[in-house]
Formats: sequence, structure tokens, C-alpha cells
Amino acid sequence: MGLDLKDARIVLVRPRNPLNIAAAARAMRNFGLNDLAVVAAYEPVWQDARAAPGAEKLLQNVLVVPRLLDALEDSTLVLGTSSLTRRQPAQPVFSLSQVGSLLKKRRAADRLAILFGSEKTGLSNLDLSHCHAILRVPTEPSCPTMNLGQAVAVCCYELQRAVKPDRRKATKEKTHDTKGVPRLPLRASVGEVMRLLAEWEKLLGQETGKSEKRECARSLHLRELFLRLGLTSPDVTLLLGVLRDIGWRVRSAEPRL
Repeated sequence: MGLDLKDARIVLVRPRNPLNIAAAARAMRNFGLNDLAVVAAYEPVWQDARAAPGAEKLLQNVLVVPRLLDALEDSTLVLGTSSLTRRQPAQPVFSLSQVGSLLKKRRAADRLAILFGSEKTGLSNLDLSHCHAILRVPTEPSCPTMNLGQAVAVCCYELQRAVKPDRRKATKEKTHDTKGVPRLPLRASVGEVMRLLAEWEKLLGQETGKSEKRECARSLHLRELFLRLGLTSPDVTLLLGVLRDIGWRVRSAEPRL
């Protein structure tokens, strides 16, 4: 696996405790990760977190955004953490100990993002619909949820453990002749998939009689489907062209007043 830790982003969604934000940032530094994004942070909490000792350097460069999609635009592999209490996700579920096997199947150019929800509610179903898979930390059934800072720490540790041995192996493998070995296309980013979804919704929006609730549920399921398919960038470009062509044909066939 050639994935570099510097390309792995930790995303905190709606965090509420400045100590947890600081602990997450400190854990990232402990294990060699430097890319942190904070989504919809509560402003007073965020200001307190930035002053927390031991995390100032990383927090100076943090990405602060209002929407989850803004933090995932260029990500090609998104993992959402969840205890899965009273929840049946549509995405495949991996135990934290399996993260190494999962990442070994990915290209070096992949951009990984791992999502952590707020201390009170975790990640919502809407948040998880942006994920390719769910990452679960095995815990006791009697106490399934973890403190946010601790959850980030154990995930960062396992990520570092999964990456570093393969980095040494990859160095040895560079001596072998790889001429003529085909490279797999890079998986489409979340931003590309969302543009495809927007075009699909634009085409379907020409229908009438759909309730807003039904529209929202359809969009969520379509997003989960597109991410589950593992589309590549060329796939998305092709499908966008097809959808736009269909849209043009539909509009051309409409009766003119």
C-alpha cells in the first residue's frame, strides 16, 4: 500500500468539547497525521480548542467548514466511524483491525478521510451517506461508544500501524521492473460523485408529483449507491455526458408554446 499518512484527513463533525478537539489534534501529531478538518464547529468551543496546549501548531492549519461535503470534496475513500448501536448501515462495515487490509487494496494516489461524529449524537445517517464504508472500533456491548479524543487516537494508531510496514515493503519493491504493468484508474472523489448526483437529480427533477420527503430519501439512497459502486473519474465523466445528453433530448422533445 502506498497511501501516505500526510494524505489522510481526520474530520470532526459538529464537535462540542474543546478538550476533545485538542486531544484529537494531539493524537494526530503523535501518529504522524497532519490534516484535520472541523465541520460545523460550535464557535465558542472552537475558540477554546484553538488555545489548548499541545495542539496549537496543527490547529493553526485546520480546515474549518460549514458543510461536510466541503471537507470531503477531493476524498476518494471516506470511512465513517460508528458504534452501529441500533443501526443497520447500507455501507460495508469494517472492524478497526481490518483497516490495514482495506487500505492495501487502494492506490497510492487515494485520498483518505475518516469521519468522527459529535460527542452527543455521533454521525447521522445523512453524514454516513457520504461514506464508502463504516469503520467500527470493537468495544464492550455494555459500553459501545467512545470518547471522541480517544476514538481518534486509536484510529490514528491503527492507521499508522497499517501504513508503515507497507512503506518499507514498497521501498524494496521499487527495485523490481514494473514496466508494462497496468495501473488501475483512480476512484472518483466524493465531489465528482456529488456532481453526478446533482446532474441525475436535475434530470429527475423534470418529473412532477414527488414529495419533498421522498425526494430527500431518494437522494440519500442514490448517493450511497454511487459511492458503493466504486466509480472512477472516467466513469463519472462518461455518465455525466450521458445524463446531459438525455436531458437535452428530453427538453428538445417538450412541446413548445
